[in-house]
Amino acid sequence: MWSYYLYPILFIVLFAIASFVGFSSLNDLVTPYINDLFGVETIPGDGWWEKTLSFLKNAGKYLGSFVLWLTLAFIYYKVSKYVVLICMSPIMAFVSERTEKELTGREYPFVWSQFFKDIFRGVLIALRNLFVEIGFIIALSILNLLIGLVFPPAAFITSPVLAVVTFLIGAYYYGFSTMDYTNERHQRSVGESIQLIRQHKGLAIANGSIFTLWLIIPLFGTYIGTIFAPIHCTIGATIAMHELEMKNGSLENERITV
Repeated sequence: MWSYYLYPILFIVLFAIASFVGFSSLNDLVTPYINDLFGVETIPGDGWWEKTLSFLKNAGKYLGSFVLWLTLAFIYYKVSKYVVLICMSPIMAFVSERTEKELTGREYPFVWSQFFKDIFRGVLIALRNLFVEIGFIIALSILNLLIGLVFPPAAFITSPVLAVVTFLIGAYYYGFSTMDYTNERHQRSVGESIQLIRQHKGLAIANGSIFTLWLIIPLFGTYIGTIFAPIHCTIGATIAMHELEMKNGSLENERITV
């Protein structure tokens, strides 16, 4: 199945350029507005290294701005993962189907209408998960920012807790996206897929954690991770869903009418 890696290799070049330009634009557009709104003093410096040095020299003075910058970087990092999921949706659908064929010998005839339906559903699920996850992140980040403004030292405790919680939330929804290809192929509706994956949320978090860890390493994750994470995690999710089906007799028994 190594041929499936050709698509992400071509994709990563455009993705890397767009990520760099996108984050810089987001930071320049949003940070001044938020700083004025909350009366936060902007950290001086043009690059991230200059800003980090300025923050370390005047931690208390620029703590609010640093938390804000970190929050924006984290939100953009989350959005970029869904860009990968959406753009990789066609190849991930193929990979999931091919994996099931290798496991069971079952073949699904290629139909263009079904192919585009699979892509549309993959994009729909990714967008749905994006908005739900970002909603959680924004709510938790605002709470963390307010705590930091009221009692700055507390931010050094609440920020790591926020990172762990958002990591688990993100992992669940990334795992959700990779598992849904199997559910769609087995003709489960979106509602049925949501209910079924909730019953196996530990599996979704485990698979999504691998997806996140591939992409979380600076530079390495941006390039190598984007190539391997979608393919590996889709294969893993398909194998896991197959094992659940074998263990439980049939996942059809777990279908829930919504």
